Amino acid sequence: MENPEFLSVNQPPLDQQFTKNRFSGKTVIVTGGASGIGFAAVERFVNDGANVTIFDKNAESGKLAVKNLKKCYSVNVGLACVDVSDKNDCIAQVQKVAETAGGKIDALVNSAVYFGSKVGLSSEKHDWMTTFSVNVVGTSNMVQAVYPFMCEGGSVVNISSISAYRAQVDRWAYAASKGAVKTVTQNMALDLAKKSIRVNSVSPGWTWTPEMAKASPDGTLEPMMEGVKNFQMIPRTAHTSEIASAVVFLCSGDASFINGTDLRVDGGYTAMGPERFGEETMIAGHNLSPDK
Repeated sequence: MENPEFLSVNQPPLDQQFTKNRFSGKTVIVTGGASGIGFAAVERFVNDGANVTIFDKNAESGKLAVKNLKKCYSVNVGLACVDVSDKNDCIAQVQKVAETAGGKIDALVNSAVYFGSKVGLSSEKHDWMTTFSVNVVGTSNMVQAVYPFMCEGGSVVNISSISAYRAQVDRWAYAASKGAVKTVTQNMALDLAKKSIRVNSVSPGWTWTPEMAKASPDGTLEPMMEGVKNFQMIPRTAHTSEIASAVVFLCSGDASFINGTDLRVDGGYTAMGPERFGEETMIAGHNLSPDK
């Protein structure tokens, strides 16, 4: 979070100026809200008038996130050090947020994630257990903790991934967990619909985050852009603010009839076929008659 390019105010402008008050008086919890997509979601919620509490296991990152938000927006953002894989911890911390918010929580974003690199043929039980305890069980824990405090019109957004749709090298555990998140989102939506609470998921494509920066040869965006630009129709990585805008939209009244849906914010990654833009296919751009 020390890198200023991960603040959405320093990313290409979206429509923040038009949505400033749509969450006024609303209480929101974002897990994994200290960095990456989670932080961008917090930032957009704050911009749009919500009272937000960051749930994050990394206390130092959380403090830095709050500091940056106060500097850019002059607002108070709550922070709780929470291990989402611990159900009792989730329940206790959600209870505290609800108590300060008059017993009501309006939206939950499950963005906490464990990303084990190169967990394929070399994977061990620990890799699988850690991945699922955070990415899947953690999502369930938070929904269960928040449910008693959510009223009609509440919304949950879980973060899945394009890894749930496409095979990728050395990504068994992560991909399986994100596939599980996408599937459990549909089941959650069905059960929570009885209380008029909507549950959706977002599957981001390649996004420039602090985690992705770790894989960059020099820690900058340029070599990563070069590496992924041919993966999707929009030839670049996403900004975290672009993923956050979709997340926050799904929590808004504008998405009131969207439920049990996975929104792929991937620049066309999952729609792109093996022929890509046709540069490697012999018949691209030719009109062939039916008998040829």
